[in-house]
Amino acid sequence: MSHQILLFLAVLTPGLATSQHREKVACKMVDKEAFCQGLGLHQVPSLLPLDIKTLDLSGNQLRNVLASPLGFYIALRHLDLSTNEISFLQPGVFQALPHLENLNLAHNRLAVGTALSVGGLGPLPHVTSLDLSGNSLYSGLVERLLGEAPRLRTLSLAENSLTRLSRHTFWGLPALEQLDLHSNVLMDIEDGAFEALPHLGHLNLSRNSLTCISDFSLQQLRVLDLSCNSIEAFQVASEPQAEYQLAWLDLRENKLLHFPDLAALPRLTYLNMSNNLIRFPTGPLQGSDGIHMPSEDWSASPLFSPSWNASTNALSLLSNLDLSNNEIELIPDSFLKTLTSLRFLNLSRNCLQAFGAQHIGSLPCLVLLDLSHNVLEALELGARALASLQMLFLQDNALQDLPPYTFSNLASLQRLNLQGNRVIPCGGPAEPILPGCVAFSGIPTLRVLNMAGNEVEMLRAGAFLHTPLTELDLSANPGLEVATGALAGLEASLEVLALQGNGLTVLQVDLPYFSCLKRLNLSENRLSHLPAWTQAVSLEVLDLRNNSFSLLPGSAMGGLETSLRRLYLQGNPLSCCGNGWLTAQLHQGRVDVDATQDLICRFGSQAEVSLSHVRPEDCEEGGLKNINLIIILTFTLALATLLTTLAACCCVRRQKFNQQYKA
Repeated sequence: MSHQILLFLAVLTPGLATSQHREKVACKMVDKEAFCQGLGLHQVPSLLPLDIKTLDLSGNQLRNVLASPLGFYIALRHLDLSTNEISFLQPGVFQALPHLENLNLAHNRLAVGTALSVGGLGPLPHVTSLDLSGNSLYSGLVERLLGEAPRLRTLSLAENSLTRLSRHTFWGLPALEQLDLHSNVLMDIEDGAFEALPHLGHLNLSRNSLTCISDFSLQQLRVLDLSCNSIEAFQVASEPQAEYQLAWLDLRENKLLHFPDLAALPRLTYLNMSNNLIRFPTGPLQGSDGIHMPSEDWSASPLFSPSWNASTNALSLLSNLDLSNNEIELIPDSFLKTLTSLRFLNLSRNCLQAFGAQHIGSLPCLVLLDLSHNVLEALELGARALASLQMLFLQDNALQDLPPYTFSNLASLQRLNLQGNRVIPCGGPAEPILPGCVAFSGIPTLRVLNMAGNEVEMLRAGAFLHTPLTELDLSANPGLEVATGALAGLEASLEVLALQGNGLTVLQVDLPYFSCLKRLNLSENRLSHLPAWTQAVSLEVLDLRNNSFSLLPGSAMGGLETSLRRLYLQGNPLSCCGNGWLTAQLHQGRVDVDATQDLICRFGSQAEVSLSHVRPEDCEEGGLKNINLIIILTFTLALATLLTTLAACCCVRRQKFNQQYKA
């Protein structure tokens, strides 16, 4: 017997030592909060203060949750057990915590082993927030897991394996307000599944496998996320006198073929239907001959039915509408006419060939309009339409030959992107208006203009007079000729100027007079000289890559020393000597010359060397050698001249002597 006792003690002692060692792992204490996350714990610590209110055990290696020692901490309000390996919950373990309000069991193994064998989580009388995401829970298991939780307001079942919601799934949760079910595989929601949740206001069903939402009837719901499913149809239940509260609806990344009938949702302020297959009517409205939805049980009106107009009439409070990445070829006038509160409209990446807003008061509150990445050839904007528009994105279309005052009519326009079109700017007010050109002068609100890649051949004088631009991009217009005075009027406002990739050989812009200029991009040209900055300016970033600069003399760059912070010079045939200003910046660190280890230069016709390795004395030594060589060559030439002269004199005297002798 004594041998057995000794053997038992020998086995028990290492376990006790290990347990004691684990208890010595220090949790961080802040007031009455214990932070024990990521400490490699295998059990709940038992030596913490008994009056703690917050216990964070996330990121450990817990497998079991037992009433002892967890039940010691009866004052707990917040318990985080996420990211462990929990597969067993002792029955009634959370009932020993009468004040528990927030319980986080996310990313464990609750669907494995005996975690749910008896009673699930049991009653949670005071819990208001419960996170069960990432536990591989499947349909039928959730009902056994969830018990009575009369005060629960927030529940997350995201990132599980649920395929179906039944009428009994959420019984016992009468106060629930937010329900997160994203990233499951839900394919079916039984009628009445949410009837037991009269206060549900926020429902996330994104990233599931739903194909149809028919008879939507959650009148109390304010936020609904249905993004990233396979939904072909969305239909609101036709209930007389129903007052739907839905204000936020996300249907992006589905398979919708048409704009749904939303007439019963008058409180909608946010609607996202991007990345679908939506098309609008391209002809007059029809009756029963319209195109129907492909689903067999879809009973909505035809695509071209009068209910389509009723749907748009109900959206008078809509402020944000995203229809990007669809197959829209035309926006009917009647659709835009009713969106009187719309502030943000995204129609990018569709098949639009024309867009018009001509009526007085059309889209009066619109602040941002994105029509980029379409095939727009025509743009018609009325003189008193889009009165609040500040940002207009038209890049990557086929616009050309627009009316001259297309953008001058936009009274609040601040940012305009025309990159990748064929829009030609007119000259200033004193210049004749050429056919097909667009005026950019006299737009007092415009601050940012992008005309990169528009095949602009000539920028005429006064093109931006009385338009106080702060950013101007004229890049990627090969062969661009900038006339003298083309940027006149921008000297006191322009902060960013891009002339990249235009093949410029001469820069006919008096850059030193642009007192506010901070960023200047002249890369990808053929420039070899810059105007002289003799006085301090504001320029901070100067990009001269891939030009023909060999020298950046201090006489031209001296005015930049106090402001310049970054200089790009790769791809220029720099000379090692004569660039004293540049080498001084490198060695003194006043200017960050990008990738200086790649900058190379030449000592005359000698081999290329790294500019960062060039010292001032290297050029001085080279200069002395050159001076000595010049002196030697000069002396040699003078001596040769003297000897030649003496030889000539001797020859002349000899000839005279011979003549006298013969005589």
